Amino acid sequence: MIAFPSERREEEKQENSNTLKTGLRFTKKEIKLLPVELRKYITVEIIIPVRQKPNGVYEARYRAHGINIYAAAADFDQLQPRFYKAMLNYAPRVAALDTQKEQDQARELPPFNAVCARWLELKAPTIKATTYKFYVQLFTASIYPVFNGRKVDDVKQSDVQKLINDYIDQGKYRTATKIYQALKAVFDFAVGDELLARSPMRLLRPPKYEERNGSAFSLEEERAFLEAVQGSKCAPEIKAALLFLLYTGIRRSELASAEIANGFVSVVCAKTRKGFAERRRLIPITPMLARWLPCVELDKLRALRPDALTQALKRLAPSHHLHDLRHTFITRCQECGVAREVVSVWAGHAADNTQTTKVYTHFSPEFMQREAQKVKY
Repeated sequence: MIAFPSERREEEKQENSNTLKTGLRFTKKEIKLLPVELRKYITVEIIIPVRQKPNGVYEARYRAHGINIYAAAADFDQLQPRFYKAMLNYAPRVAALDTQKEQDQARELPPFNAVCARWLELKAPTIKATTYKFYVQLFTASIYPVFNGRKVDDVKQSDVQKLINDYIDQGKYRTATKIYQALKAVFDFAVGDELLARSPMRLLRPPKYEERNGSAFSLEEERAFLEAVQGSKCAPEIKAALLFLLYTGIRRSELASAEIANGFVSVVCAKTRKGFAERRRLIPITPMLARWLPCVELDKLRALRPDALTQALKRLAPSHHLHDLRHTFITRCQECGVAREVVSVWAGHAADNTQTTKVYTHFSPEFMQREAQKVKY
């Protein structure tokens, strides 16, 4: 029977479809012709999966034992010889991987905790003291105990994933994220120092969670908070500090650098990165702050431990955090009609990313003090 062109095309389509299901087949005879480096891993007859992309190109890939061989062709009949050639070309890379593994096994690698400590030692000069202290606490409490006594090459992807999952299960998403970031940096350091060929973090993804951003006190909550502060048994300097934070919007870590002069409060911005010049920002004294200034003794406020303020706030306003005082100041300023760009300057934020605001806008002291008079409620 003679097959018409349309029928032949249908037969070819069906044949290709069946072939795609089975993939490229390499016989034992063909495998014996492969270089010895590949024959260590590919020892029996194999079928390489094939897929066809929307543009009609056929793709074949073999991925196992750290080997990743790929080939593509517009014509399906050309795919098998191309893939076989790709296998031959890949053999030297397999040999290099084997050599690296042998070298890693032959030399004595340091303990993982020692690599972490070395990374932290080299990181210290480039970060602020508070950041360094945070890393020390993180490693000491969450990482060192888990991997104590293990070599750097003995910590696998599954070990790190389990550690992260343990903190996620406890609802400690921020800690899980910080552990991921710290270990990724440590393993990248280990690869850079040629202690490892590849990082076990390369296929891990950071934990995802919705970060709590804090919230401003409502007017009713603010009034109740003021009454609670005045009626509390806290030390006078603690009371003054809480009100000072509420009516300046400064961060708790910025309190130690606070100064008052010429109708302004000035502080060193806590977000200044190490290696950059210290930057002081000005917050004009609003009518709300002016009421409480007589009870503010800056020397005593600057000497306070930030944690003492955090604990005091939690006792006086259990549903809020200390940083919510900053949210409250920024919110009240905008509610009182102060322009967002001006409030951003007081808060130490970038109003926007335009060249006009970042480089060419400089509000005069007189203008900022006039704006501050709006903050009265």
